[in-house]
Amino acid sequence: MRRIAKLAAVVVTAAAFSAPAMAQAKTSWVFNSYSQDFSYSGTSWAGVKACDGDTDGNSVMGHFTRDNTSSYTVHEQRGNGYCSSSGSDTKNRVAKHRSQQIRDWATDPYGPWQYRV
Repeated sequence: MRRIAKLAAVVVTAAAFSAPAMAQAKTSWVFNSYSQDFSYSGTSWAGVKACDGDTDGNSVMGHFTRDNTSSYTVHEQRGNGYCSSSGSDTKNRVAKHRSQQIRDWATDPYGPWQYRV
């Protein structure tokens, strides 16, 4: 009986380490606004969304590059509580992204770059 319990423990442990980990979305914050990668059809980092979380009148932009090294942006201008998304591409995935708050009368702050690992 103890041998069966040990074997079961080994099988459960091996299964836990062999199962693929779900990719977690990475978020680049700038104050209460952010950019975040998203999955599409089971492919992680297929696109980027930019979300405005401030009622300050400033918009938020997400800057990102894809595997083909081209640069893109997605701009959310509707205000607090809204998000705008880029298109999704499962073959030319997002390589990195970061947020930017667009201000009229001051320097635009940026969030940190987030990289696909």
